Amino acid sequence: MEERPSREYLEDRCGSKPGSTSGFPFGEEHRVFEVRGKIFAVLHVEEPPVKITLKADPELTVLLRGQYPSVRPARYFDKRYWNTLTCDGTVPDDEAIDLLDTSYDIVFGSLKRSDREALKGAR
Repeated sequence: MEERPSREYLEDRCGSKPGSTSGFPFGEEHRVFEVRGKIFAVLHVEEPPVKITLKADPELTVLLRGQYPSVRPARYFDKRYWNTLTCDGTVPDDEAIDLLDTSYDIVFGSLKRSDREALKGAR
């Protein structure tokens, strides 16, 4: 079974967000995507299936964990807000992408107004 969504697709999707930057501050196996220095996704560059850590509303994090066995509390992050999703096909592709987009939107919304306004011009 082909992994979905692919690591390359997730990298492209994260990298295309306005103001997105990426690096490996936690080591080569964890590609971190940030906007204005705030993390919105961590792509775990390891054996398949791909795993990605994303931020969500606290109520949603609990619901997702109950609904999908491939969604687990994120290690080293505040478990109220962060989940790690294993892209093994149990979470529908469109929902996984929505979760990524929501994570970015949550972090974007927490930025200073001046930063948000500067990035809106880049959208």
